Amino acid sequence: AQAQRRPSIGYAYPAGGQQATTVQVRLGGQDMDDVSAVVVSGSGVTTSIVEYLRRLNNQEIQLLNEQLKELKRAPTAAAPLPPSAPTQENSAELGTTTGDGKNPPGAVHKIAAAQLIERIERRTREWVQTPACASIAALVIVNLTIAPDAALGARELRLVTARGVSNPLVFHVGQLPEYTRQPMPTAQLQVLGKEAAALRKRPAGEVEDRIALPCTVNGQTASGEVNRYRFAATKGQRLVLSTQARQLIPYIADAVPGWFQPVLALYDAQGKEVAFADDYRFKPDPVIFFQVPEGGDYVAAIYDSIYRG
Repeated sequence: AQAQRRPSIGYAYPAGGQQATTVQVRLGGQDMDDVSAVVVSGSGVTTSIVEYLRRLNNQEIQLLNEQLKELKRAPTAAAPLPPSAPTQENSAELGTTTGDGKNPPGAVHKIAAAQLIERIERRTREWVQTPACASIAALVIVNLTIAPDAALGARELRLVTARGVSNPLVFHVGQLPEYTRQPMPTAQLQVLGKEAAALRKRPAGEVEDRIALPCTVNGQTASGEVNRYRFAATKGQRLVLSTQARQLIPYIADAVPGWFQPVLALYDAQGKEVAFADDYRFKPDPVIFFQVPEGGDYVAAIYDSIYRG
């Protein structure tokens, strides 16, 4: 029993949620097979496991691609379903019932085939043969429901498996509205001299987000990227921009270099830098205090000091 590898989680995204909301959190780690529960310290937060996506090998991904081809060739394959596609239990919502209220022959099979096609396509689309960091390549997706009266502040989040309980990660319960960027796919390992081939092809719509203050923003930064947030401010308004990066995840063992050194910058509507910070006193996570000289749009940008992912 002592020789068994315990589950390990390297990050939680997003790392927090607002009171009276349900947040879907992606936990990246390894050795999370047979996950049975998610434990959050304190009261007011209930959890449920949505899906476990372990790291697939080359043979498994080849079999999935072959199965996908067979499903698309089959006569029962249906067109792609909308995001709110019904399951077998509520398939009558599609309007595919007969006069006696029953599903016609093959209707349920078409729905099941379409759902399976969509699931396999999503699985193969996110697959990376050589991930940049193997220790966070497996994913557990969980739902956290936060009660309106849940105590504010940091909690400990852990996974429970048959081989033991994982290490804790920080999950913050807040009261401000939260903005969360789309989760990034697993990053590819960069090869010396061919680093550009491993860079993420980020959609143009994910470069800058529009937010309203006050709020909490959640984001991930890939190699070479800068995340920008545009907001409106009034003259004389006092702003506090505070980051939590190294406070959330101090170190990931086999990542290079293993930590994130955030840099925070503030720009006015003309693109002129009006504030900058790369730390705060003895803490590596920067904080900016800024009094707005003129009303208008401002952009906050966060990135790694040497543009690591």
